[in-house]
Amino acid sequence: MMRNLGGAVGIASLQTFLSKREQFHSNILTNSVSVFEEATRDRVAKLAAYFMSHGVSDQATATHKAVVAIALNLRRQANIMAFSDTFFLLGMGLVVALLASLLLKKPGQLSGGGAH
Repeated sequence: MMRNLGGAVGIASLQTFLSKREQFHSNILTNSVSVFEEATRDRVAKLAAYFMSHGVSDQATATHKAVVAIALNLRRQANIMAFSDTFFLLGMGLVVALLASLLLKKPGQLSGGGAH
């Protein structure tokens, strides 16, 4: 029961960490993308032209699709960064566990216990 409970708590903790880091990276990336920047406006214009050439007949719809595509790309990048942070956390946990296991005493001769 303790193993199942520990696994559930561990998975829940990692999922919470992953969600928080994804939000953090999403905020950082979103703050760096502004409609007032020339590069962002160029990217939206190019994507809108792409959508117009591939069957979207309305300029407003094409621009909306371009903004949504950029937002999805930012979300994907934030998710990758969050997974990277989570794997780094797991790696550090394993290193700490390895170092802690080196500090354990080696067991001596085990004496036989009484049978019950």
